Amino acid sequence: MLRSHSLPHRLAQSASPAALLVAVLALVVAATGAGYAAATIGTSDIKDDAVTSAKVKDGSLKSADLVKESKYKAVGSAGAPKFSTGGQGDCIWQNGSLQLPGVAKTSFRKDRFGTVHLAGIPFVADGPGGDANCDATGEPEDGLIFKLPKDFRPAKTQLRVMGTSGLLVITGKALASPGIFVPAGSVYISGSSGGGVLLDGITYEAKSANVFARTTTSNKVGPQGRALLRSFGLR
Repeated sequence: MLRSHSLPHRLAQSASPAALLVAVLALVVAATGAGYAAATIGTSDIKDDAVTSAKVKDGSLKSADLVKESKYKAVGSAGAPKFSTGGQGDCIWQNGSLQLPGVAKTSFRKDRFGTVHLAGIPFVADGPGGDANCDATGEPEDGLIFKLPKDFRPAKTQLRVMGTSGLLVITGKALASPGIFVPAGSVYISGSSGGGVLLDGITYEAKSANVFARTTTSNKVGPQGRALLRSFGLR
């Protein structure tokens, strides 16, 4: 009478030790493969743009998961650009808070989306140098308020109408025409500013298209503004 044997017993008898080892390893990998892969996949294994909004659970991301919002950098503070004093030291730009207590300092920042925000009301006063007369019309260099660091400059020049005869220019690249040179990254006022320049609410993308802002009252650039645009070949 033949003795019956279980299947594992018969397999053990027919298989070599090496074959058994391979079979056991195959079973282990099959049982734990998914967990092993999840534990070893890193950020370098994920292709760029592979994780889309549809793959992110709504409400799962927190503020700590996003790029931190930068704080405003005050002009004239440590590590920030300084105010201009005109070509001959006769045009002193300074914080409006010195004349209007409580007003934000002249400053700038870039948010997590790459939008640059300006703030403050820089004021200007006559300085002792040169002819002791601050005149941005007669001396174009007197219109330079301060220069933005490279990472905060617009890709193309931004223009903002100021009052009835002023034009604020924020340069991406240097602008040059006969008798006028405005360096790259300049926050520059052409024409009359009335002593102060309102920067609150001015925003732009660091890599934006050319923007020609209009006032809400006239919706037009005045004659002096048009003349400046023509001199730079912008209009």
